[in-house]
Amino acid sequence: MADNSYARRVRGTSTIPTVGNPDLHKAREVAKARNLALSKFEKVLLIFCTFVLLVLMVVVVSGKINLSNAQHKLDTTQEKVTTVSNQNNLLKQEVNQLSSQSRLNKIGQNSGLTLKSKNIRNVNR
Repeated sequence: MADNSYARRVRGTSTIPTVGNPDLHKAREVAKARNLALSKFEKVLLIFCTFVLLVLMVVVVSGKINLSNAQHKLDTTQEKVTTVSNQNNLLKQEVNQLSSQSRLNKIGQNSGLTLKSKNIRNVNR
């Protein structure tokens, strides 16, 4: 069978060095972060940057609101333009129907009028 004494001998020797108490104290000092006090200039700069950031945020939000209002007004105006354009088209169509040659001839015949070709003049608008 295998000899277990070798495992006992290897376990007894340690290849990892141990850290002594003075070394551990130095490591803690290095790892501990110190809080540095801010200078007066840094405080003023921090307050100024914060103020500028807040002003920019307000400007962006108010710009978005103004843009939204302008877009709403544009949509309303476009709707009005579309409505007026449709009404104009309907009125033009009605004018064309009322001034058609066949309608005028019918009204003339109902009124007892006759059409003489030599009295007709073409007028361009």
